[in-house]
Amino acid sequence: MKFIEELEMFQFTDLEMNDEQAKFASALKLITEGKDDLATESLKHLLFLNSHDPIFRNNCSKLLFDLYFAKSDWKQIELLGLLDEPSIEKTNRLIARACSNQSKKTTFSFSIDQICIPMKQSISGSPTIEVIINGNKKWFWLDTGAGMTVISNSIAKDCHISPIKDNEFQVGNSINQNFSTDLAFIDSIVIKDLLIQNQPTLVLSDDLLKIHNPNTEEVMIIDGIIGWDIIQHICLEIDYQLNQVTIQKPKRKDNLENNLFFCGYPILKVKAKNQVPLYFGLDTGASKTHFGQPLLSKISNLKIEKRLIHAGGIGDVKEKEIDSIESLIIYPNEDQPIILHNVSNVLADYATFFKLDGVFGSDIAKDGRMIIDYANRSLSLHQ
Repeated sequence: MKFIEELEMFQFTDLEMNDEQAKFASALKLITEGKDDLATESLKHLLFLNSHDPIFRNNCSKLLFDLYFAKSDWKQIELLGLLDEPSIEKTNRLIARACSNQSKKTTFSFSIDQICIPMKQSISGSPTIEVIINGNKKWFWLDTGAGMTVISNSIAKDCHISPIKDNEFQVGNSINQNFSTDLAFIDSIVIKDLLIQNQPTLVLSDDLLKIHNPNTEEVMIIDGIIGWDIIQHICLEIDYQLNQVTIQKPKRKDNLENNLFFCGYPILKVKAKNQVPLYFGLDTGASKTHFGQPLLSKISNLKIEKRLIHAGGIGDVKEKEIDSIESLIIYPNEDQPIILHNVSNVLADYATFFKLDGVFGSDIAKDGRMIIDYANRSLSLHQ
């Protein structure tokens, strides 16, 4: 369907559309503007129109599910009948059902408005901080690319966390492999002066949270991951030079650039040198930026070569031959170019519905600071 293909590439204008299609395009544009509440109302209206086009209905259902899932609005998911919608991934529906049945809600309590804590960088470049899980000190990644918080099976036992066992729970990695997982609820996560209670978490086998570095033979053991489900509720500053993380209680601000939105994945709006708009996912758990195929139709004269790299994610890292851009210049702001080298092709689809131009890793801020302020739909880089 030509109409859908254009919208997947963020083309919202100059399309021949009927009324139903125009409303769908408008809802997508609202999502990219960070206006989730308006987008969900529009998508709900379209869903209740009961379109006879299954592709159209499936897309509306998936977008609504992901928007409400990100907000932990389990009751809306249930009321809309999305828990039984077959076009939505089964594991996500099972997680939403389990969360909906919980009597306690997840809460965030700041005893002070600003928290500064030391940070370590893992061998993969991911920022790692100390957290206290049910009274036990552990080290967790800060990973915007993880939709949910994650702990290892050993950490669950050590911290007296009881998983909900279900053979149908599956989780995917960055190269589209699926692995079995369990769901649990952490009574308390303490990050210095921030207390998070009754936090849903995925529980993975210990082997899946070990990453082998083929170059050095090092084995990196991950206790757990603070995912987007937590990061979206705080103002997070990662200082890669000072190895420090600052967490602030989010506050609404005026005059911040709206360049960040969520659609199954956090997405940053940037530009190419020719001022063409680009859309990149944000993955602080990845050391390197990757490009997606849509980028090649928007920027000319890119030098591409085949390179052997070690690629993968949780559960699997292998050597692969992959397309790589020798040099790529991206503009988060008009006067702030980022020059990236040896940018490899991304191996998976990340966002819901949209086709991304790439995924930013921690290398975009390796010489400075990154501030993620999702309450204001803003990401800024500082050298």
